[in-house]
Parts: sequence; C-alpha cells; structure tokens
Amino acid sequence: MIKYYTIILFTSCFFTSIAQEQFSLDQAINYAYDHSNSIKLNQLNVQGAESQIQEFKSIGKPKVTAELGYQYFLLRPQTVLQDFISPTVYGILDGLEQLPMGFVQPPVTSQEVAFVTKNNLNLGVDASLLLFDGSYLTGLKAQKLYRDLVAKEDDVTKQEIRTNITKAYLGILIAQKNIAILNKNLVTAEKNYTEINAYYETGFVEQLDVTRIELSVENLKTQITSLAFSLQTAYDVLKFQMNFPYQKELILTEELETLVDNISVANLDLDATVDYARRAEYANINLGQQLNELNLERTEKQKLPTVRAFASVSETLQRNDLFDSNEAGFLPAAVAGFSVNYNIYDGGNRSATEQKLTIEIEKTEIQKKEFERGVSLQVRRAKVQLLNAKSALDNAKNTLALTENIYDKTLIKYKEGVGSSLEITQAETTLYNAQSIYINAIYDLVIAKTELDIATGEL
Repeated sequence: MIKYYTIILFTSCFFTSIAQEQFSLDQAINYAYDHSNSIKLNQLNVQGAESQIQEFKSIGKPKVTAELGYQYFLLRPQTVLQDFISPTVYGILDGLEQLPMGFVQPPVTSQEVAFVTKNNLNLGVDASLLLFDGSYLTGLKAQKLYRDLVAKEDDVTKQEIRTNITKAYLGILIAQKNIAILNKNLVTAEKNYTEINAYYETGFVEQLDVTRIELSVENLKTQITSLAFSLQTAYDVLKFQMNFPYQKELILTEELETLVDNISVANLDLDATVDYARRAEYANINLGQQLNELNLERTEKQKLPTVRAFASVSETLQRNDLFDSNEAGFLPAAVAGFSVNYNIYDGGNRSATEQKLTIEIEKTEIQKKEFERGVSLQVRRAKVQLLNAKSALDNAKNTLALTENIYDKTLIKYKEGVGSSLEITQAETTLYNAQSIYINAIYDLVIAKTELDIATGEL
C-alpha cells in the first residue's frame, strides 16, 4: 500500500512539473535568449555576413573556366577568289621565252572558295588570377568588420530582451504584492463585517454601520477580481517576451521584498565617471565609424592600378567529316600573359565618393559625442530618480505603519462603543490609500533601479 501511494505521489509530481515551470529573473532572461526569434534572426544575419566575406574573398582567388563549343555549318561561308597563279606562271614563262609564238594569255578567272570546314569542335581551359588590387585587402577588412558589426547587433538585442523581461517580471511581482495586500484587507473587512453584523443583530449598532462595512467588502472583491485579470495579462506579456507557451503555467521564484532589500543607494555617486563601453550601442557606433574609415581607405586605393595574370589552353578540331581520321586532327594552342588596368579619369566618381565618406565619418563622430552626452544625462537622471524613489519608499513605509496603527485603534474604539462607523470608514480609506502609495513606491524603486542598470549597461 505504501509503495502504491509512493508511485501515485511521484506520478503526480512528474506531471505537475511538466505542466508548469519555475523561473528566477535570470532564468527567465536565459530562457528568452534560447528561444528568442530576434536572436535567431541575428544569428542568421551573422551567417549571411560570413557568406558575404567568402564571396568577397573569391575575387582574389584563381578563376578557372572550361569551355566546349561545337559548330556545324549548314551552309559554309564562301568568298570569291581570283586565279592569281596562272598569270604569275605565264609571266615567268614569258620572261624565260618559253611560251610558244603567238600565245595569247587567257583572261583571269575567279571561283567561289570556302575556307571553313563543316564541323568545328573547340575545347579550351582559361585561368586568371588577381595579382594586385590596392582596394581588395582593405575591402576584405571592411567585410570582416561588417560581420563584427552584425554580430554586435546580437548584444543590442539581448540588452532589449533583458530590459523587457525584467520590467515584465517585476510588473507581475508588484501585481502579486498588491493582490496579497488586498486579500489581507478582505480578510480583515470580512471579519469586521461578521462582528459588526452580530452587534447589529443584538441592537448595539445601526444598519448603516453594517452597510458601510459590507460596501467595503464588495469594493475589495471587485478590486481583487480586476487585479487578477491584470495579473493574467502581465503573465501573458512575460510569456510573450520569453517566447514561452501561453498554455503552460509560469511560476516566478523571486521575492519582491528580497529584490527591494538588495537595492542600496549608499554608494551612489552622481558625478561618477560613466563607462560608455558597457552600452552595446556604443560598440556599434565605434564599429560603424571604423567601417566608414575602411571604406574611405578602400576608395582612395582604387586610384592604384590593377594587375591580373591569365593563361589559356585550347584545342580545335576542324573537319568536313567529323569522324574521318584521315582529315586533320586537333590543333593545339596556348597563351599566357598579364594585364594592367589603370583608371585615368572616372568623371570625378571616386572623388565624390571620398567626400561623401568623409562627411559620414564626421557625422558619426558627432553622433558618438551626442550619444555620450545623452548617456551621461540618462545615468545622472536615473540615479536621481533612484535616490528619490528610495526616499519615497521609506516615507511610504513609515506612513503605512502609522495608518495601520490608526486603523487598529479606531476599530478598537468602535467596538468599545466610543467611536463611529464613519471614523472606521475614514481610517480604512486612509489605510488603503497608504497601501496604494506604498505599492507604487515599491514599483517606482524597482523600475528606477532597472532604468539605472539600463543606462549604465549593467542590464
């Protein structure tokens, strides 16, 4: 029997673990890394950039092509050829006085002659090699730098994922905290309703007192129901950011109080030096600037000559009867050489391109400085907001403790017959308002810390 219950317990735990998964904040971020379609697209872009490098490298590699050609002349091209041999012979014989007396040289005749055979078969292999191109090696560096730039986009994407996951995760924790407080208030309100309703039945209080407490209970139930729907939406947002199945249950293991307690402002220095290199966008700006400089260098080197070597081997078969071995066989030919190309004047195209790239370099440098100024302001503002949020949370916590004490004493006075239900309602309203301010203060603090981590590149 014990063995039977053990099997049931194990099976239950197993299927429960399948239906739900637990995530800390870091685990949720890592899950998103593994399942993000944006990261998968970035990886494909990197592979595409790598293929582009190989494509560019092929420009400097040897090229070998083979060609097979066959021609059959249905009608062979002909030309008219005059008989220049006979007049020449007659002229020689006449000079030697070998012609008979009275010999009259016949008129010059002509005939149609074809200089091509009916069948022509060509076999050839051509090879070429780039010996020198000043812009080639610089262009290859630019291609590799472009691949690095594409790869760095992955860091920017991960930074965005971390930011979105963190905010969605914290939003759920805040909603859960809010619901927990409302549930606690509901338990207290229902207990008060039971007690005051008992007083009413014994004639110690009025119906109005019971109605006020009942209204408070119903309002709390309405707020809890509304927050429950909001919490479900918050879970859906987190699942979307993680690319997590909507139908599976997601359990968060972080404690909001622990996260809040770990936030310290003791060593926060408003004037501390900002490390811009921690921001993924900054690395992209630098890589983009290097790419502009390489493109300018490549354009400048296009003024140098380009040297190429080539070689060609071929054989030609020309026969009237392709399979008649008595006719001429294959006629071989081979040639090798090199060529030098120098662009004397291109209409000003290279000069205009150089000017355009120089302008882009200057623009990128200005954008880089503006980014540094913007990040410095963002970090400073985030630090100020964090200090303000920490102070506001401390004040909200103290205010909440005071309002809870006031509410408890007001409730005691009412039960002792020296207070009114209106005073309870007012104290309750003040308490709920203090609780709302406290929850908002917690939210502002964790968001301020998140914004600071984003600004400094730590998130």
